[in-house]
Amino acid sequence: MIDAIKEHPIILLAVFSLVVVVMISIERFFTLFIAFRLRVGPFKKALEAALVEMDLNKALRIASISPAHPVCKVARAGLVRANAGDRDLVRAMEVAQLEEMPRLQGLTAFLGMLGNLGTLIGLIGTVFGMIEAFAGLGVSDSGAKQEILARGISVAMNATAMGLIVAIPGSFFATLYGHRQERLIDQMEEVSLTVASHISQATREAKQRAQLGR
Repeated sequence: MIDAIKEHPIILLAVFSLVVVVMISIERFFTLFIAFRLRVGPFKKALEAALVEMDLNKALRIASISPAHPVCKVARAGLVRANAGDRDLVRAMEVAQLEEMPRLQGLTAFLGMLGNLGTLIGLIGTVFGMIEAFAGLGVSDSGAKQEILARGISVAMNATAMGLIVAIPGSFFATLYGHRQERLIDQMEEVSLTVASHISQATREAKQRAQLGR
């Protein structure tokens, strides 16, 4: 396979695509599973408990437990605007979500594209290899014919193998990281609704108490 990689540009393209898949996969894994690591369930419960007590300082401390995490950033964006009114509060959290989307999505879409590209690279490499192999059938010298035929089949099989080596991890990691991104987006929306609903309810209760006190 190493000799075929050196000799055929299609296989070189497949190798380059594989290197890109590996690099993107490593970056996405580090970002989505290590940098964005947070037990969102306990975090949300602790945040709700602080909001029920309307202890905004405590809620801000909880939201700062993982400053780089998108869920924490969205929660903090809402909490710092808690006294600005419901509309400004919700808008601040929506802006925070939009700002985090590029970090969440990254280059994940390219993994799916490279997965599909790997299949096509393998296919076209197979076609070129078979063309080369069949071209050898017209050679009169039997030794040269066997050599050309063997080289063409080698290129075809190596191209197919390299294409699959690119396509399988590319498609797998695109699906894995896409699912993780969707889960993080759902968690941001859940926390956003939690913050907005509790602060809105506390504001309404405060207004009702003020009216009753008149």
